[in-house]
Amino acid sequence: MHVSAHPEPAAPQLYQCRMFPMTLSQDDVDALQPGEWVTDDVIDFYFRSLKHKYFRDNKKYVYIPVNIANLLTERAVDSSSKHLKELADDANALDFETQCLRKPRQIRVAFLPIFGDGHWSLLVYRHQHKRLPEFLHFNSYLNSTRAHHTQCARTALINLLYVFRENDPDMTISKDSYKLVVKNCPQQNNGNDCGVFVCMYAYILSSRLAKREKENASHASPIHHLVRRLSAISVAQPSHETDQLSFSERNSAKDKDKSDPDELLWKVKDKDGLPPDNMRAYIQRVIYHATSSSRSTSASL
Repeated sequence: MHVSAHPEPAAPQLYQCRMFPMTLSQDDVDALQPGEWVTDDVIDFYFRSLKHKYFRDNKKYVYIPVNIANLLTERAVDSSSKHLKELADDANALDFETQCLRKPRQIRVAFLPIFGDGHWSLLVYRHQHKRLPEFLHFNSYLNSTRAHHTQCARTALINLLYVFRENDPDMTISKDSYKLVVKNCPQQNNGNDCGVFVCMYAYILSSRLAKREKENASHASPIHHLVRRLSAISVAQPSHETDQLSFSERNSAKDKDKSDPDELLWKVKDKDGLPPDNMRAYIQRVIYHATSSSRSTSASL
């Protein structure tokens, strides 16, 4: 019997998620090493882990997959009825699993990873009651990519609004019915950390939104209403509470609503997140935790 002198190469390791149907390759995980470009699948995986952790059964918060975000970014803006139908059909076809775009009226916040010209940024759709919907653009490379990437974000948001309207014709929206805000946010100091910053922005905002949802739920309880009624007939005491959020000079200097808690929620400053290499290691731990019950390494999702 002939025995090869060269052993068969080991099968590539796959990382099958236990919480949602997605698999990563070893190359995806290796791309989280410092100096590497984070892959599309890693960003998708991490966004889905945020959804699973914070808003698993809450349809108000949506994390749009990379392939749909790419479609919205790359498709030219065209308001013809034929184009709009094709756009919505293509987006809905890609959305067969999560179906996050089918009922746009229930969406309050949507996260879109935007990719263009070799760079990632984060676009956040923010529904506002009786006001124009607001899109917040978090770009970690503003000095070099502001003009081009802001245009990528604008194309994506207009196409997203078109898909919303096609999926719900009763929505009174148009390409002009929005507000786009380019946010001051932590900046990368190299050419390969943009995907990591997108994940970090999404993590910071998701954790804050989840905390607000929890607080709102407790405020809606019968006990809370009773406490409020009792407090209303008691003598008000001076408050000694202080805002726990402090922002960098460059962020706070230009903001008109510094005292509005709802506006503060959307501000991201340098000290809010992890250093990029630490964030890479954290995402890697999240992947290990989500794909294997036998690993000793774990992370809080």
